Amino acid sequence: MKLHLRSSVALLVTLSGLVGAVSASAAPSPTVKIIQGKSYGFNAVTAIGSNGSNVWVANSAGNSVTELDASTGAKVSLLKSSKFGFVGPARLSDDGTHVWIANDAGNSVTELMASTGALVSVIKGSTYKLHGTGQIASNGIDVWISNLRGNTLAEVSATTGSFIKDVKVSALGLQQVVTLSSDSTHLWAVDSNTNSVAEVNVGSGSLVKVLKGGAYRFDGPLAITSDGMHVWVANERTSSLTEVNAKTGAFMRFIRGKSFGLDVVTGIASNGSDIWVTSLGTSATTGNSVTEIDPSSAAGPVAVFRGAKYGFDQPNAITYIGGRVWVANNGSNTMTELWFGK
Repeated sequence: MKLHLRSSVALLVTLSGLVGAVSASAAPSPTVKIIQGKSYGFNAVTAIGSNGSNVWVANSAGNSVTELDASTGAKVSLLKSSKFGFVGPARLSDDGTHVWIANDAGNSVTELMASTGALVSVIKGSTYKLHGTGQIASNGIDVWISNLRGNTLAEVSATTGSFIKDVKVSALGLQQVVTLSSDSTHLWAVDSNTNSVAEVNVGSGSLVKVLKGGAYRFDGPLAITSDGMHVWVANERTSSLTEVNAKTGAFMRFIRGKSFGLDVVTGIASNGSDIWVTSLGTSATTGNSVTEIDPSSAAGPVAVFRGAKYGFDQPNAITYIGGRVWVANNGSNTMTELWFGK
């Protein structure tokens, strides 16, 4: 993940024994598990994903991927042999059938079976036109890969792994794509340099529209999630969220304020009914937190989780599935699981 100046400063923050607390008294208190230890291989975690059975963790500095049991948090395997082709794994996407890992330094993509972790293939070479594969998103039909150094998007078939086409980022009205989100109809590509989000037709790769301007209030957009109905964009520089109608691209809501506990937002996830956001923070008393938001309510957050009991330390990636929230702590090379017993 490319961090902006403010995030670089925030990476100096350490967790300093804060009392664990949930800000909203009505919010359910989760069971907390902090997963740590050398055997897990966590090393500069940049991405996590889950299909409900397994949790996948990309270790960019360890050139490895860790597989966890989603129900227990136990390590299933640590994939790190050369056959997997992991070279600076930056992002991953689990579409339920396959896990796709973008290897930024290797200009390649590794495809695994989501059920077993078995290697399917390593996609690389001139045919795929991969150059700085920093972002990836799969909807089970198409896999879209952002080439950060080539400023293109490559489309690969999720069923065959064959190259389909590449699209110039400039044709989408963008300069560089820093993150992606995909559903069955559209691909959402974020450009923090131009404070804009492009809506792309996943079938044709053609531009639908570019969302930008004062109405959307994008400012350093760094993370995005879509549930098919809503698109949520996390704005790092203003510690805020922008909500967009996924069907029309129309602006819906802007969320900012101390009550939400948003402070240098870096990751966002959705389960269709709640939004989960990670904050790095700029001091020992702010950030290092996860905010839960009910998108159907105009009120404040459902809860802000922070403090020593949660073990958040520079949380930079998050995923939600099956009543469990998984958070990657880049500062301590640990994972935090919040289980709400659903």
